[in-house]
Amino acid sequence: VEVQKSTISAGMKKELKKGDIWFLVAMKWWKQWKKYVGYDSRDMEGIGNPAYHPGPIDNSALFKGHPDACFLKEHLIDQLDYWLLPVEVSPTLVSWYGIKDCHVIPREVVEFGMFVKHCKVEVYLMELKLYRHPNMDDGVTQQFSKHDTIGQIEEDMRILFNIPKDRCVRLWSKYLSNKYELLNKPEMTVQEAGLYQGQTIEIEEQNPDGSWPRGLLKTK
Repeated sequence: VEVQKSTISAGMKKELKKGDIWFLVAMKWWKQWKKYVGYDSRDMEGIGNPAYHPGPIDNSALFKGHPDACFLKEHLIDQLDYWLLPVEVSPTLVSWYGIKDCHVIPREVVEFGMFVKHCKVEVYLMELKLYRHPNMDDGVTQQFSKHDTIGQIEEDMRILFNIPKDRCVRLWSKYLSNKYELLNKPEMTVQEAGLYQGQTIEIEEQNPDGSWPRGLLKTK
């Protein structure tokens, strides 16, 4: 356990860097592991004690509904509900202890701030409801980073709805009850486009004659 403690301690010194991947681990498991290896000075009495063995990593407490849906509970708090582990640390712990139901929770470090930039792990992704025009009764909820681009959403929707790459498409965001706005800048990020949690995104395919089912209007 001393080797585990020193290995993880060294890895946890890493600082946040844009683009890096960090992993969430449930605080209950993390605290139990710290007791088992004597990670903190106050945890020394339980070092190596089988009674303190944490077992496989269990992140199920962090999910709402069934963990397979991969949607986190709302209002989770860093260092209270979960602990963040750098990519160098998480796989090591998984190799030692295993993980229940394979529920790893990777999240990317992104840059926030208009003028003063600071790095932060984007724990909560934005849920968007994806539809294929004109079928608005059969949508799929998918998660995206606020720093993902409209082009990336289009790629995901092409795969999701089996739309060939050579077919021209347009993406629309729905707001209010029946208003739609054309998303025609693929380089624009989710945040820059002003998309919000739970918003409907529709993909429209061009007709063989070059016309569009929606025509040229931006509203429906």
